[in-house]
Amino acid sequence: MNLSEKLKAFIAGRDKKDSHKPAAGDDSDELSRISRALGGELLRTPYGRHIAIERVFDGHFCHAGVMLRSVLDISPEIIKLIAKNADFAELDFKKTAFIDTETTGLAGGSGTYAFLIGVGYFDGDSFKLVQYFMSDFDQEPAVLHSLKDLLGNFRGVVSFNGKAYDIPLLSARFLINRMENPLESLAHLDLLHTARRIFRERLRSVSLSSLEQSLFYMARKDDVPGFEIPSIYFRYLREKDPLPLIPVLHHNRVDILSLVSLLSKIGHALGDPFRSGTCYGQDYYCLGRLYEDMRMYKESVECYKRALDVPGVRDRAYRQLSLLYKRMGRWDEAEKIWIQMVGEGINLLFALLELSKYYEHRKKDYERAARAAQQALELAYSKKRLLGVCHRTEIEEIKKRLNRILSKMSKTRGEQMEIV
Repeated sequence: MNLSEKLKAFIAGRDKKDSHKPAAGDDSDELSRISRALGGELLRTPYGRHIAIERVFDGHFCHAGVMLRSVLDISPEIIKLIAKNADFAELDFKKTAFIDTETTGLAGGSGTYAFLIGVGYFDGDSFKLVQYFMSDFDQEPAVLHSLKDLLGNFRGVVSFNGKAYDIPLLSARFLINRMENPLESLAHLDLLHTARRIFRERLRSVSLSSLEQSLFYMARKDDVPGFEIPSIYFRYLREKDPLPLIPVLHHNRVDILSLVSLLSKIGHALGDPFRSGTCYGQDYYCLGRLYEDMRMYKESVECYKRALDVPGVRDRAYRQLSLLYKRMGRWDEAEKIWIQMVGEGINLLFALLELSKYYEHRKKDYERAARAAQQALELAYSKKRLLGVCHRTEIEEIKKRLNRILSKMSKTRGEQMEIV
């Protein structure tokens, strides 16, 4: 049964029980009972009332071994790296909300509701975490109104996979309810993308729970799996027993606290990758790519060097380091890398062609250029014969290069040379 069918069945079942509908006063008592059971309070809005659960943590509170307020020390230069966007340099985490939702379905779409919206933020020396709970579907406008009022105090949001899920879902709910969308004006930092950029080569999974285990050595105990949360909410709607929701509230709170800790960890790693204790092995290749993309070439070179002996990224690290030296005009160092690659059989065809280009155009040493190109041509023919993986156009390009070099040699020697 899909989500639409579940909703129809639930509404139809409820409509058949007219004799059990509570009176207006009873409804108020019911909402109060649920609010007390969840440790919350009732918020009054122009659209009615809904439940809000608030927790306050001291700024020095540590989650997964990381002090929450340490994110406030991340410099603008590091924030640009985290976002891989220079426009984020002005993002102030004192004016940023950390957001996570629990929904009626994982597929998204217009029939999916965010029944629990958690928002964490720094308030003076404290970190506040408020959760807006939709006790029934008719309370959605009230919940969205409170969320809109709260987000009006911030300039940015931090999420995990929010660009693909949470933020589009909430934006759709604002649209459906014909309410102004406060998320449109907020800078959005999605830490899933940052985690992928840094840890994708080393970690098999970069889900939030996997990152907790890999980076914080933290394993959640008695946690509710995300895929079970929609069914828990639907059971609550049928039975109106709020107690099974308490682990869901806890799950949501931990997600938000882990967002803050992860941001701090990543910020520390990008500021000092070799001593942070967060990055290892293959991470250095990924960091090299990130620093290079952000034109931080010195840091990129150091990271690539660390990755030269790391299985899985070694060949790519050699290639990227040589090309970075080439881009920086550090030709002698690039040549040493290419020669080393040839000697160790690393990206051999690439290294031979780069040497040929270097000797032809930079050194004007046509003999060495021709020798490198000839080796590249022989290698290309061998690959074609043995593996069938060398494209004809690639062979033609190498022959064209070699003929051009031989032509230049002939001019200096006064003799005609050509390879066919």
